[in-house]
This record gives sequence, C-alpha cells and structure tokens, in this order.
Amino acid sequence: MYIRWTWLMTAVIFISFISLAHGQSVIIRKGINLPKDSLTQALLINSLNGLLAQKEQPAAANEFLLKEEILATAVLLDELKGMGQNAGLKDNDFYKCYLGNAVKLDEDNFILQISYIGMTENIPVLRGSFKILAKRGKDKFYFYAPLKQNTASWKTRKINNTTYHFKDTLYMACVKEYEKYLAFYNSKLHTPGSPAEFYYCDNFTEAQQLAGIDYIMDYNGVKNNQLTARQNNTDLLLNGWTANPYRFDPHDMWHDRLRTVLANDVINRPVDEGCAYLYGGSWGLTWDEVLGSFKTYAANNPNADWQMLYLDLKNFTDGDKPLKAAYVINALIVQEIEKEKGFQAVLELLGCGKREKGDANYFAALEKITGVKRSDFNRYASKLISAAL
Repeated sequence: MYIRWTWLMTAVIFISFISLAHGQSVIIRKGINLPKDSLTQALLINSLNGLLAQKEQPAAANEFLLKEEILATAVLLDELKGMGQNAGLKDNDFYKCYLGNAVKLDEDNFILQISYIGMTENIPVLRGSFKILAKRGKDKFYFYAPLKQNTASWKTRKINNTTYHFKDTLYMACVKEYEKYLAFYNSKLHTPGSPAEFYYCDNFTEAQQLAGIDYIMDYNGVKNNQLTARQNNTDLLLNGWTANPYRFDPHDMWHDRLRTVLANDVINRPVDEGCAYLYGGSWGLTWDEVLGSFKTYAANNPNADWQMLYLDLKNFTDGDKPLKAAYVINALIVQEIEKEKGFQAVLELLGCGKREKGDANYFAALEKITGVKRSDFNRYASKLISAAL
C-alpha cells in the first residue's frame, strides 16, 4: 500500500511538473545542482513555478508563501511584480526567469537564486536577481524571504508600537524624530498606531539584500531609499536612508501612512505628492526649502501657464533632486483647503482617482471641493502662489 501510494504521488507531481513546464516560468540551465530525488526535485520546481505564477496577486493570496514569514516576504514579492516587463518595448514577458542556484540546506530546506534576464542586441541584460528560502510542507514547498536569518545577530528595542532593529547603537534622536512624524501623520489621518518592525540599514543596498534582493535594474546607483510592506495590520520598514539628519524620509513616510486609509488605486498621485511636499519635504529638503526654490522660479517666470505646467508635470528644478511645479501647486491648494474646510476635504481630493490623461477627475473634484472651475485654475494657482511669495 505504501509503495503504491508513493508511486501515485510521484506520478501526480511529475505530470503536474510536465504540464507546468510547457509554459514554464523558470528556465533551468545545465549545471544547476537540483535535488537528486526526482520527487523532491519536481515538487521544488513545481512549487517555485506556482509561486511565480501567483506573484502579481496580493501576498496574502499567494498559496506558496510561508505564512509565518509573510510580512518580510511581501517586500520581496512586491519587487518581483512585473519583473518580466519591458515597458519601452511594451513586452510583458521580455525578461525570462532563470534558476541560477539551488542550495540544499537539509532534506526539507533550500536556498534558491532566481534572475530575470532579457536579450538586447544579443547581449544579456539583467533586470533583477533574488534569493529566496524554500521550506518543504506536506504537498508543496513554501517560500519566504531571508530577513530573519540575515539579521539574527541584530539587537531590538520596542518603543511605543514600533520594534526597532539595529546592529550596535540605537540613536534616540533619530527615533524621537521618527516617532514625532508618525504621531503627526496618524493624528492627521485619524488612524490608530499599529505595530511596526523598523530596520535601520546602512544604505538602500543593504536594505535590499536583507530582504533577499541582490540586484534590481531600477535601483541601480540608488543609495537612499526604503522598502515597506503591510500585512495583518503590521508594518515593515527596511530603512536605507542616510541622507537625512534623522535617517528616515518624512516624504515617503507620508505615502506609506496614507495607504493605511486609502487604497492605492484611488489615490491621485499629484495630490499625494503635494501633501508629501507640504508635510514631509522632498529629497531631504524641507517644505520651506522646496517652497523657497519654487518662489525663485515663479518670480523668474511671471507669465507661467500653471495649468500647462500642471498637466505636463514639468520640473521647476532638475538635477539629482528634481522638483515638480504640479506638486508644489497641489501643496498650496491642500494647505488652503485644509485651512478652510479641514483635512477631510483634503482626503476627498486625494481619493479622486489615479491620474488620467487630461486630469478630468482631478479638476472635477477640485471644483466640487473649492468651487474653482478648470477654466479658473490659472487664476486660482496664481493667487495662491502670489500669497506665498
């Protein structure tokens, strides 16, 4: 009976593996040391293909994630989304997924490395490379990010609702500033404090590596940034900011906190960015510094067409810290709306829908909230800008 059951399970998994291989997500080159046992090999590769087949779904819906590690793995999964796409060529399957390494830790645990590679003029181009851990379950392998393993020697300290993870020293001046902004945003958005795991990384490269991200083309050369995820009412922040005095970015923090009360697919980005400018500055600059730069631009361009600049999302400063006129204009509009009608009205403008060509949804919401018609936008913007000068 045992022999017949084992044979049946092997056959089922092998057939499933062959059917997946027909449209296989993972390409396995020669020389990869896969498990010698054919049942384990088929189960591992079949599970990996299952994970990747479901990677565009929310983490909680992916059947191949190890649930105990879902918070950390959600960060990794977010970066895997759309990894095959080449936006310039409008090809969603340009970069192919290759298995580069499979390290057996024991009979039930593996470390896998996968890479997304495309060919441009016969030259291989690496889009991204990732490490992920695999743990055998009853009928499949489950996958998870190596965050805990990579930070096993780190220290922790809990302050209010946040557990801070750090290597040697926790700088309390940085923590106090972070907690101050957290309380400010939570108060503005009327959200209660929720548990959070905050990791102080030396830079953004380290933040990625902790989560199992070896390389992503889009982050090439980026020193300061962060990775975030939210699962089961708990936040995870892999903070790789070193440019700011307090080692975090209030601008990005605004974006993260807003998404606890509004779904991402209804948030209007130019309004969201305007709020982030107003409440958290940008690129390490304070709001006063951003506004000061914009005042100089406005003074030098007295006949500027603010609606055109808004629609085209034009920069008013370029270089490594570009700033957009549309975002400053929205910051001034948000400031006026909040003063006159309260933050609930700001929230209505924030939730008017994703930016669309022509911004019809934005202008409709602006008219509803302020009474300002699209035809009066230039006059309205000029009035707010003049008041700020």
